[in-house]
Amino acid sequence: MYSINPLKASDYRSLWIAVFVGIGFVLLIGKLWYVQVISFEEYEGYREIQSYRIMREPAIRGKILDRNGIPLADNRPNYSIVLYLEELRPLFQSTFKTARAKHGTLSISDRNRLGALNRYSVVSNIWVQVTSLVGRPMKLHRRNFERHYDNDRYVPLTISENLTRDQVARFVEKGAHIPGVDLELESLRYYPNGTMASHLLGYARKTDPKKKEGGRKFNYSRQDYVGKKGVEAIYDDVLRGVAGEKAVLINNMMFRQREDVWDVAKPGNNLYLTLDLRIQRIAESALAGSGPNTMGAVVVMDVRNGDVLALASSPTYDPNEFVRILSKNRWEELNLEPNLPLLNRATYGIYAPGSIFKLVVGMALLEEGGVDPDELYTSLGYFLLGGRYIDDTAAPGDYDFRRALAKSSNSYFINYGIEMGIDPLIDWGERFFLGQKTGLLPGQELPGMYPSRADVRKGWHKGETANLCIGQGAIAVTPLQMAVMVSAVANGGTVFEPRIAARIEPQASLANNEARVFPEGVARGNIGVSERVLKIVHEGMLMDVEWDEGTGVDARVAGLSIGGKTGSAETDKRIDGRKIKDTWFASFAPVEDPRYAVVVLVVDGISGGTSCAPVAQQIYEVLQDLPESLEVSHQGPSLANVRYSNDSF
Repeated sequence: MYSINPLKASDYRSLWIAVFVGIGFVLLIGKLWYVQVISFEEYEGYREIQSYRIMREPAIRGKILDRNGIPLADNRPNYSIVLYLEELRPLFQSTFKTARAKHGTLSISDRNRLGALNRYSVVSNIWVQVTSLVGRPMKLHRRNFERHYDNDRYVPLTISENLTRDQVARFVEKGAHIPGVDLELESLRYYPNGTMASHLLGYARKTDPKKKEGGRKFNYSRQDYVGKKGVEAIYDDVLRGVAGEKAVLINNMMFRQREDVWDVAKPGNNLYLTLDLRIQRIAESALAGSGPNTMGAVVVMDVRNGDVLALASSPTYDPNEFVRILSKNRWEELNLEPNLPLLNRATYGIYAPGSIFKLVVGMALLEEGGVDPDELYTSLGYFLLGGRYIDDTAAPGDYDFRRALAKSSNSYFINYGIEMGIDPLIDWGERFFLGQKTGLLPGQELPGMYPSRADVRKGWHKGETANLCIGQGAIAVTPLQMAVMVSAVANGGTVFEPRIAARIEPQASLANNEARVFPEGVARGNIGVSERVLKIVHEGMLMDVEWDEGTGVDARVAGLSIGGKTGSAETDKRIDGRKIKDTWFASFAPVEDPRYAVVVLVVDGISGGTSCAPVAQQIYEVLQDLPESLEVSHQGPSLANVRYSNDSF
């Protein structure tokens, strides 16, 4: 007979195995219960999940500020009302059931059409309700909605953007009950000074959401801004920052389930310019004083280091217009000749310099041509060359160098220029890098035109030399090039690379990062002028303004010594069928301790003295009142010690 007593014996190994098996069954049942009951909704959502969508999160663009930290290009909050379609799914379903019940039995295609119409009706009603609430009533275009629903339904649909404070308050107060809608905040590029310095700043436009960013691929790109012109474009990589990434988990119906931030956006850096808004403001105001359609430019530079303190072009435009969609009509207006508001005449307009080029010619004559500055030349009021009469704006009479410069005698400079020959003149023009770009705005300036020795070898005659001696013919310059030129004349001969970017600094949230400073006072070359010649030229320029018979007398400012040179050049350009002149005033101050260079161009002006010198006068009056005074120190040349060849002058 079989006995069961052995099974009742103590067997701890079997006992422990039984205990562990029992605990395992309990844990398994508990886990199944948790998954099936407690976590049902979560796993039901996972069951429907189709894929991730990678969204681009824009970075905040860096500011552009003047040398004193005043914003020139900034960002401001832009509130938009958006609609989240996934939150409308219950409403879609309930209204569809009601609509389907009214139609009875429907085919699959009819149900699909009814569903699409139902969704559009639901969203359209909300759209009209919201836009009416904020005072911008408009209809939702069905084609636009269906395109968004078919392709991007996991992305909120924008109903109204760029809301005012009152509109935001109205929506918050009365729109909270509307299903699926919410306020969304984004950064909007903003130019707080409107048209001020627009040609230098340029503008930024919304990015193309379909364009790839480097090697990164996005299913959807929230737009930010890319610089298109001016400083905005040149330093776009500095200002723009690095976009972030956000993963949106969507279900098989393309509705959003949840969002995960993969990479936080890194804001762009702030860019400080050498520009002084105080000087820029008066430069633009003075330039436009002749009328709203004045065509011209002003450049103000620090002659000690090449810093650009003001760069104005007229007519101007408001870069804020480009932040949003610009109408076709407005675009055509901005490109309408002859005004061309988008043209930066300071760097991209080329003009004959006229008599302001006599500064270069004069130094060449005194250094290379052996001209005695005190020797008298008798002008007949014209210069006869090969049977051709070249008019002289200066009256007939005797001229030494200083008086010839102050009265802008064409005959004087043509006579001695032809005697000297073309080669030294070409050499001196090249010392100022004429015919070459300055490098201030890469891709946004023209080199102008200046003859080379190769041009001379191809065939050159005295008439061309005569034209060049008075700044016409085979020469074309930009106002910026002339500012560089007169700065070198003022500072003793150093041709500086003009500088507009002073430093780059991180935005406040990244204040621990180091700033990057652009070097100032980078010399491009030296013209090699002697102190003796430079002093004579300065005295002639001082006469042009301080002497009652000078052509630049209208630039005179009490208590400030200004050295100037007017210019006027005939052109082949026509407005309303008549030929026009390019008029100039190139100057620096104070003469005894040069600091500022001011160059003014007015297209279709009367003369340099009449149209341009008064503009410079207004600018110098502001410069004189700046914290670092420009009062005369009486340590340099003045009319009291200028030698004249005729007591009647």
